[in-house]
Amino acid sequence: MMESVRQFISANRVLTATAVLLLTLVFVAPARAVAMVMLRVFARILLVLALLALVSDGTRTLATDGGLVVTSFLEHWTEFTPASLEAVKRTLSLKVHPALWDSVLARLFALPAWLVLAGAAVILGYAARKRR
Repeated sequence: MMESVRQFISANRVLTATAVLLLTLVFVAPARAVAMVMLRVFARILLVLALLALVSDGTRTLATDGGLVVTSFLEHWTEFTPASLEAVKRTLSLKVHPALWDSVLARLFALPAWLVLAGAAVILGYAARKRR
């Protein structure tokens, strides 16, 4: 019995670490408070990145004669770290489901970068809000 548990843990280290982290956040109040602060900080960082992406699109729009320039989140990701993009695609297709990338995430990441980042920041900020 213990041997099978050890094999499961060693085969699924990411899953095990995630479960331990979630259990710690649920049952240990100081850890939950620290997690909320970290989520709020991360939400603010995403808002700054969204503002930078919006300014970048606005600057490119003013610099070109062709009209409105909108850069998708996927274009930014491909420009900055193409290796990580391929790793995420491969991991999702092998570990979760191949259609997840094509049907959901590719459409989401085709939206403007500032919209994706601001949306993620709003969701994280709402999840980490101070409750009364």
